[in-house]
Amino acid sequence: MRAQEARATFPQARPAGRVIESLTLHLELAGLRTAKAPEVLEGELILSVLGPYRSVAAAFAHEGFATLHPFERNRQGVLVLAYPIPLKRTEPLEYRIVVDGVWTLDPSNPERQADAATGIEVSVARIPYLSDLRLGVYRLLDEDGRTARFIFRGASGEAVTVCGDFDNWDPFIHEMPETSPGIYRLDLPLPPGRHYYTFVYRGEELPDPLNPTKAANRDGKVVSVLQVANPE
Repeated sequence: MRAQEARATFPQARPAGRVIESLTLHLELAGLRTAKAPEVLEGELILSVLGPYRSVAAAFAHEGFATLHPFERNRQGVLVLAYPIPLKRTEPLEYRIVVDGVWTLDPSNPERQADAATGIEVSVARIPYLSDLRLGVYRLLDEDGRTARFIFRGASGEAVTVCGDFDNWDPFIHEMPETSPGIYRLDLPLPPGRHYYTFVYRGEELPDPLNPTKAANRDGKVVSVLQVANPE
C-alpha cells in the first residue's frame, strides 16, 4: 500500500503514550522548544513539528504507509515523535506525515525525493545501519521456528563450536564456519522442546552472549537456554 491509497483506506494508528525508557531520549524530547530537522539519538529517529495542530502522525514507506505513528505534544508545545530505527536497514527512511487528517511532507525536513514506486514526493531521513547482534534483540530462531541461528563473535581464524543437549554435549560435532572476519555462524535445525547449549571457544565453554535466557547445569556452570515450539 502506498501513500495515495492510505488516504482512502484509513491506516491503522498505533496508540499514543509509548513509554520512553532512556532518560537521555526522554530529556531530548521534553526539552525541544522548536521543531527541527530529523535527528538520530540512541537508535531512534526523532521527528518534530510545531504548529496549532490537533493531531500529527508519521507513516513510513517500509511499512507500506499502513501504520500511523502519532506525535505527542511536549510542555513547550512542540509535537515530537521517537521512532525506533529498523534494524539492518541500509537505505534512507522515506515517510510522510498526516496533519489533522491531511497527508503532507515534513515541514521541518528539507530533504525529500520522489518515491520510486509511486512518484509521490516523500520526506527522507538518513539513518545509520543498526545491527541486530545485541543481547535480547537478536532473533535466535529463524522464521521457520525450529532452526537455531547460532552466532559467535571472537578473534579471526579460531575454531569455534556449539554443543548442547542436542549432541550430547560433544564439543567437536558442530563446528561454526567463520562467515566474516571474527563472526562464526551455524544454522542448526532443532527438535521441539527446551534446549541447553554453550559455545566452545579456545577450549572454554561460554554461554551465548546474544541470548538473555540462561540456566545452571548440574555442575553449576552457566549455559544458554533456547525453547523451540511444537509446529502448529
